[in-house]
Amino acid sequence: MEHIFIININSNVGKTADRVEEIREICKSLDVDYKIYVTSTRAETIDVAKQFKDDEFCVVYAVGGDGTVNAVLNSLIGGKAYLGVVPLGSGNDFCRSLNFLVTECNVMKINDLYCLNIFSTGIDAEICAAAEKMKKLKVPGNQIYNLGILYAFLKHRNEPMLIEADGVRYYDPAMTMVTVCNGKFYGNGKKIAPNASLSTPGADLYMVAGMKKREMPAFLNSVIKGEHEEYDGLIKTTAKNILITSDRPVIANVDGEILESDQYNIDAAAGKIKVVRNERVLSRLRK
Repeated sequence: MEHIFIININSNVGKTADRVEEIREICKSLDVDYKIYVTSTRAETIDVAKQFKDDEFCVVYAVGGDGTVNAVLNSLIGGKAYLGVVPLGSGNDFCRSLNFLVTECNVMKINDLYCLNIFSTGIDAEICAAAEKMKKLKVPGNQIYNLGILYAFLKHRNEPMLIEADGVRYYDPAMTMVTVCNGKFYGNGKKIAPNASLSTPGADLYMVAGMKKREMPAFLNSVIKGEHEEYDGLIKTTAKNILITSDRPVIANVDGEILESDQYNIDAAAGKIKVVRNERVLSRLRK
């Protein structure tokens, strides 16, 4: 088996770049067939990963955060290669849901973008977008999400949205949050969907409408504590086909990638991909 490591040097505010030589030494010590590619843009990562798409004896490791995983996923989906994950980003939420060394994961598709972990729009997507701005401003890693929450809170406004989930319609003139969960975690380890299953086609869908700004801190705190499913204004269901329509373009978060559109067509059972957690590598990186 050939092991291809694609290292995003911009991941985790550039800290992942410091681990390149360490990964090289680990691979040498394990005596495996490996290659290391260092990339600085999403387009570069996609171009490298696509070279190995149809090699069934190849694991292509995304070395970075959820955005790096998403880039490699979109390169390999529909091919024969395995997707490997080396979580060295600032959040690493997708990896938190992996319980086995090799997992056949369900894949979602949002418009033209494949997704392994989370789609969200509303206040939580705005927090993610704000966190990306904080990273570009070189905000210290332990303050990125706190400042992102504050920034998003000040700018947020509820939006009219229509959600159709497997033929059932939900509408509210002041939708606060819509989250579609293939994985369990988002927002740097917050368990938004405790019962979500990566291996099962379909996703858990959460909707919160009409939340006033003064209520948001308490709700976000309930998400941190894992108590949000008890919130009176939350609707939860499961679905395979979801269409979200808004009156104007709204921001969405897809595995850390930020989109903006007035319509999101979500196929929550778009395919499968085999995902590898190489514990021999990970255990040495944790030391």
